[in-house]
Amino acid sequence: MKKYLFLFLMAMPLLFMGCSSDDDEATLSKSELIGTWYTLEDDWVFAFTESTVTIYELWKSSGKYLLNPAYHVTRKYTISGNRVVSEDGHTATIISINDNTISVNIDNEMLTLTKFDGTPQQLMDYLNR
Repeated sequence: MKKYLFLFLMAMPLLFMGCSSDDDEATLSKSELIGTWYTLEDDWVFAFTESTVTIYELWKSSGKYLLNPAYHVTRKYTISGNRVVSEDGHTATIISINDNTISVNIDNEMLTLTKFDGTPQQLMDYLNR
């Protein structure tokens, strides 16, 4: 699963287009997407701005979470319907966005992310309390 997610994350800027229903015509505004999103299940952190997403690999060592200093990538993205499209053409389909979680489908694989109100480093501080 880690190998798949690594490849997936290279295309991650696409992941974060959301909708409040399964209606293909629904769209998410970038303002709803901006912020830090993470999954402990698959060990990734995504930090969205108005035009880019930075993807970090999340490590857990000796019971503490940290961002892998050797792996982070930034990509530009756009939103189209219920899809997020990266500058290199990769696409992710948002299945649902509810409160502080988002469900996305990439190549028939589901990923659920949780929104954190803060920076990726503040997320590490929060997870390590």
